[in-house]
Parts: sequence; C-alpha cells; structure tokens
Amino acid sequence: MKRTKKKHHVNPVRAMAVYVLGLLIIMAGVYLFTLSPVGPLPEALPSMQNTGQVQVKTGAYAWFQPNAAPRKTGFIVYPGGRVDYRSYAPLATGLASKGWPVAVVPMPLDLAVLGPDKARQVIAEHPEVTRWVIGGHSLGGTMAARYAVQNLGDISGIVFLASYPADDKLAATSLPVLAIFASEDGLVTAEDREKYRPRFPDISEWVMIRGGNHAGFGWYGKQEGDKPASISLQEQEAQVLQSIDRFMEKIENKD
Repeated sequence: MKRTKKKHHVNPVRAMAVYVLGLLIIMAGVYLFTLSPVGPLPEALPSMQNTGQVQVKTGAYAWFQPNAAPRKTGFIVYPGGRVDYRSYAPLATGLASKGWPVAVVPMPLDLAVLGPDKARQVIAEHPEVTRWVIGGHSLGGTMAARYAVQNLGDISGIVFLASYPADDKLAATSLPVLAIFASEDGLVTAEDREKYRPRFPDISEWVMIRGGNHAGFGWYGKQEGDKPASISLQEQEAQVLQSIDRFMEKIENKD
C-alpha cells in the first residue's frame, strides 16, 4: 500500500507577514544608516562662526556672506552622501573671504538625491547675485549637475569635487565645468574617471590633486573604501580653494 505524502501548504498570510517584516527591517536599517552622517571634524566648526571677513547665517541653508565688496557670482555647494553639511564650512569660508557669496545646502537625510532642487530657494532669496556656479562633492556633484542641466538659465558653471554626471546630458551643453579629482581617491578611481569622461563637455577643465583622497574634499574624517592621503587635509583644501577661486573669476568676468 502506497503512502501518500502530505502536501505542506504555505500559509499566504504568514508568508506575507514574513515578507513585510523583512522589508521593514531593511528599511529601518537604511533609515538608521542615514541618521548617522559623517562629520564634521571639530576643526571645521569655527568656520560656521562669523569672522572679520565673513558673516555666516544658518537656516534652510548656511549662507557665507563676504563683509566687504561681495562679488556678483555666487557658489552653491551640495554635500556628499551622508556627509554633514558643516563639513564644507572651511571651503565656504575660504571662498567667501575672497569675495564669493557661498551657500552650503543641507539635504534630506543627508542625501542630495532627495533634494536635487534645493538650489532654487538659494537663487530666489539672493537676487543681488547675478550669476551662479553650482557644485558638489561625490553624490552632491552628481545632483548639482542634474539641477544645472534642468535649469540652464539659472546656472553659469558647475564644479565637480570627486564626482561626475549621472548621464550624458551635460556633455551636450556649453556650460563651463571644473572637475577636480584626487590621485588617492579610493571611491572615484582612475578607471571611473576615464569611464565617465565622455559625460563631460569637451571644454571642461580638469584638475588633479596629487596625494589627495576622496574624504579630503570635506572636513569629516576617514571614509570607508577610501585610500590614505599623502598630503594634509589643509593642503588639499588649499588646492581645491585655489582652483575654484580661479574658475569663479572666469565666470565673473565672462562677457
């Protein structure tokens, strides 16, 4: 006599409950991950304070206003993914001390992909600035480029800090571009730079910081997957500042 094997029926309600629970655990993990941004280093925080050369206002974004003879071209900074916006205060203060108004824009959950249009408020609230350069670090640069391509009438230039466009739409524009990379970057490698180079306009300016790394574009400390820098954070910052200052000067004096 043959024994019939009992069929095990999957309870659909239980299966759905397990699926939903697993999904909630994953979402909770992602949420907690984004709640813990990196930085800023303690050394960055004094740059969030007023100085004799720069007034700093905070609110929806941090605004760094030169005290004397502000230029007519402003710079909007989108932070890197999961990086506290204050990590870019030293760069903003450095540029503002040279006369450039600068906005550093915090992002929802510290991810620029969730706030690519944040530049719109900055531009609307500062009509005294007649030209705007937008830029960002890593994911921030990618999202800044997206805003620029979709709002060509508002933007006069883009700065990429260890970053690249998400697609080839920017390459079809005549927008001035400054792309700054670092030789010891463990996240945007030499292979990445070559792979994504066709996404940049032919007129793009390229700057390589020898000895710099990915985390050195902000003041937030070490980053997983990055390589050690062979130059100091201050030296990398100085080179970045010098390159952006020259680029802003070109935009300011453009006919």
